Amino acid sequence: MTERLSQKLILRETLAETLRRVPEMWRGAGGAIGIAVLAAVVLAVVPLAGPMRAVCWVWLVTASLVAFGAVTRIGVARDLAGGRVLGLGPFGFQLTRTEARLAGATLLCALFMTIILSLLALVALALFGGAGLDAEAIRARDWAGAGPLWKRVLLAIVGVIVLGAPVLLGLRLSLFAQATVGRGRMTSLTVTRLTNGSMLPLFVGLLLVEMPKTLWLVLMVVGAVSGPVAVIGGIVVLAVVQAPLTASFLGAAYRRLERPGEDLAPL
Repeated sequence: MTERLSQKLILRETLAETLRRVPEMWRGAGGAIGIAVLAAVVLAVVPLAGPMRAVCWVWLVTASLVAFGAVTRIGVARDLAGGRVLGLGPFGFQLTRTEARLAGATLLCALFMTIILSLLALVALALFGGAGLDAEAIRARDWAGAGPLWKRVLLAIVGVIVLGAPVLLGLRLSLFAQATVGRGRMTSLTVTRLTNGSMLPLFVGLLLVEMPKTLWLVLMVVGAVSGPVAVIGGIVVLAVVQAPLTASFLGAAYRRLERPGEDLAPL
């Protein structure tokens, strides 16, 4: 079979659809999101110990998986009716083979990221440890006295690679959940070819849709919100605003980058 040419992601159109479809996320998955928020709030503010805390953790993980499956289905489909064809349940409640596939694909991607990060960390430690730079000069920020210029430049390049590689890999894997739902099978590393030629708009789009979380973190850092309000507010922002917004963007991006004319796999 001839390999398809990469599709191009038009950022403006994708963002417009993202904002338009967020209300559908709330209507179709509001119940599942609410249960996940409740579980997270209970864990965060209620003093639990022993078996009760373990039960609450199971509740949170299960509810999060159900909500994840719901918003991903809605994002991949063109509307709520299409989401129901993909297995979306009433108010977003469903626990099927699709959720099992999503859990498996998430674990595979997380394992791959962990392996890559570990290798990068080992390489960086070996290079930095063997560079022979003056640790006291570095602590004093006396860069001229830390060592030869070529070593400092080389280590700076290594640092950029170590920091940039996980971001690049995360972008390449960012559509794994959407591909898992849309194709009807667990998808992890094979999803990377979807982003060929569209890395920059995907990166910029994710930066833009992550603004609610970023703004809340800024409020926490500057001390505008703190204590239980910061924790509960953060949970609400992440689950009620950020998760549907991100799922809407990734779903819109997936449908533009997937093979044209390929039918979404029913449950």
